[in-house]
Amino acid sequence: MNLLPDFCKIKSVITEDSVVKYSLWLNPGHPIFKAHFPGHPITPGVCIVRMATELLSVHLGRKLELTLIKNVKFLVVIAPDEGGKDITFGFKKIEAQPDGTCRVQADVCDLEGGMVYCKMSLVLK
Repeated sequence: MNLLPDFCKIKSVITEDSVVKYSLWLNPGHPIFKAHFPGHPITPGVCIVRMATELLSVHLGRKLELTLIKNVKFLVVIAPDEGGKDITFGFKKIEAQPDGTCRVQADVCDLEGGMVYCKMSLVLK
């Protein structure tokens, strides 16, 4: 199941040095939020990891699948507001490997980067 563009939409992409930042808007009316959890919606961890996979696929211009979660830390709950939620995925380290895999380190933050919601290290192919 793809999360782009119904669950979340890309608002902007910024590349600074070796960091790629995707600004996203989370759709508070999406059925995932109605089920997780009714009356108190939060973004499921699996959706956060899936968004990283889809965004990296967009960035690299090829379909990627997650092969390994090396590390993931969910630090703060991402709850959509009534009008949605703006977040930033920052890919700090994207390393192509000789075997065709891609290793990436990412942070999920608020737009200003002051609140870190999640940190992850993934391997995709």
